[in-house]
Amino acid sequence: MISKEKSLILLQKLITQKSSGRDKRSDKEFLKKPERIPIDNDEWFIYVPPCFNDCLDISKTERVKKQEKVWTQGSRFAFHRGCILYNTPKGYHKWNVAISEIKYCILIQSAKDVKLEKGKRKPGEVVFSIFSPRYMKMSLERIGEFSRTQDEFVRFLIEGDPEIISE
Repeated sequence: MISKEKSLILLQKLITQKSSGRDKRSDKEFLKKPERIPIDNDEWFIYVPPCFNDCLDISKTERVKKQEKVWTQGSRFAFHRGCILYNTPKGYHKWNVAISEIKYCILIQSAKDVKLEKGKRKPGEVVFSIFSPRYMKMSLERIGEFSRTQDEFVRFLIEGDPEIISE
């Protein structure tokens, strides 16, 4: 498991690195492990399963030296409309089980990917709604809609945001 602190340090490094026009990718450091089984003690505020690796710019990349594809981490985050994330891996189980375990559900309403233009990194945007279980945990109700850059959204997934959600 990668600690929340290590994820935040790497996120800061990724979003502030100088761009030479090339896409810099690391095969040593990752925001999250690319391949892992769901665990309940994940340190991130919101559980982000491996099916969202592309959104976190984690992908298998051809490496000439090794002549094989290896997992690499980049900074072009690309969460998109329709992505649904829960605070727990149990949120992806059958709904009658999941609803009793979910504390937060995130639904991406619209988004613009991170882009590199003329050597400058543009952080994109994510508009998302947050839902929480209603009384008796029978359904989810929307508690708000928010707009953040892709970078700020990834930070929110890692550590939460007291301005958005008060524990």
